[in-house]
Amino acid sequence: MRIMNFVNSHVSVTWSPPDLLTTLGWSPELLAGPTAAALRASATGTSLAALGATLVDGWRVSETPGTSSYDPRAAETPIYRQANIGAFALVLGAQHWDTPEISGRWCVQPDDVVLNKIAPIRAALVTANARRHPVDGNSIIIRGLSRPAAAWVTTCLNHDSYAQLLLAESGVLKRVGLGALKSLKVAPPPPEVDSAAEQLREAIDSLTITGERLFEARSDTIRAAIAPELPATHLQTGQFFPVRSMTCSSWLPSRVALQAEHDALDDEHGWVTLDQLASFDDRRRIDDIDDAARPLRLGDVGDDLFIPAASTDTATSTAATRMLAKPLVPGEVLVSTLGNSFRTAYVDEQAPERVHPLDGWVRLRFKETPAAWALILTAPAIRSQAARLAIGSVQQFVPPDALRSLRLPCPPRELRDRWQRAVEQHHAQRRVQDRRWAEVMKQISSLFDAVHGIKSRRSNTQEAHR
Repeated sequence: MRIMNFVNSHVSVTWSPPDLLTTLGWSPELLAGPTAAALRASATGTSLAALGATLVDGWRVSETPGTSSYDPRAAETPIYRQANIGAFALVLGAQHWDTPEISGRWCVQPDDVVLNKIAPIRAALVTANARRHPVDGNSIIIRGLSRPAAAWVTTCLNHDSYAQLLLAESGVLKRVGLGALKSLKVAPPPPEVDSAAEQLREAIDSLTITGERLFEARSDTIRAAIAPELPATHLQTGQFFPVRSMTCSSWLPSRVALQAEHDALDDEHGWVTLDQLASFDDRRRIDDIDDAARPLRLGDVGDDLFIPAASTDTATSTAATRMLAKPLVPGEVLVSTLGNSFRTAYVDEQAPERVHPLDGWVRLRFKETPAAWALILTAPAIRSQAARLAIGSVQQFVPPDALRSLRLPCPPRELRDRWQRAVEQHHAQRRVQDRRWAEVMKQISSLFDAVHGIKSRRSNTQEAHR
């Protein structure tokens, strides 16, 4: 195969021969850059079928009765959806720790590679510690690969170059088809991939086990924070409320019903307001933005209360104007104001420095066991209250002051001490594992670049100045 190399001044550009592009069209991104490197490498590579893989479409099912794909199991069955497919590893939610309820070919198995169909493309490697739940219809399972091959295919599919090849003929809707994936060829894996594959699996398993331990503590917390049985409210057929429940700021039926629930929790069950347990910290925005300051967005925190290491990306102009003045303070609890994604974060002693929460976070300072209270705030009984406090038509947010009225149970101190230790231990383990994960990703990235002839940015700069 002949590659033409044109040199203009000090800039060297590598072009792919036209015969490699005839089946994919003449899209500009295929002519040069990483995509061209993947195309050249895969020209002598192997298709997924030749590697022994079979492609399994996700579980196409509907929760709506009367539809052709309706299945009553869909409403209660934990499912890996597109949001649960991360780069290299599954992103697990609380429901994914449950025991699998169904079986079928669209349920994941160890050594599967799971790919989401709609751009941006991500591929996750399934290990033995993942529960064997099904993936939804917007995902594809690549099954039957050897362990090294599965890790190598996962690496290739998570690179933008291969994503471009998969989406080259997808049209306006950037979506991966079974045909495009079946015909895709990946470059031959290097011998070093065997060792890298084992290290990748160990890293994924460590993160999974750590997450499972926190889930056990969360389950204990939820059992202690289950909302007591309250009188049912049938707002469509009529419901009478106590007079004092009509004194709230809004007379909307849902808000009056929530106030009646709060009154019952106060009087009959001893729950207390969040305002009594925590102080609400200053929400002033930053005036002078330091170049080293980084924003903490709502999407940076998952269901595990953990704040990852600070990103090296600088804040956009929009994010910069919304950053709160004070950086993260160890011991504080952050609560999001997004109505449909009420989440909580606990700031431990090793939290990244120079990170400022955006104004979508509310900062709380508890008098004691802050991590335990952060765990309690994730209970469904609390999230249900927050959802009913949300306002707005399109994007619903909970006003920060409205969060003061949330009712929380008061578990015994010994329980909260145990939950505090569980969260602290989880965060400490995550930081060690994240550092190990970064090392594994660096090794895998180096293998990919070496096989595909991609030079690092530093090497390209040095060569340009020669």
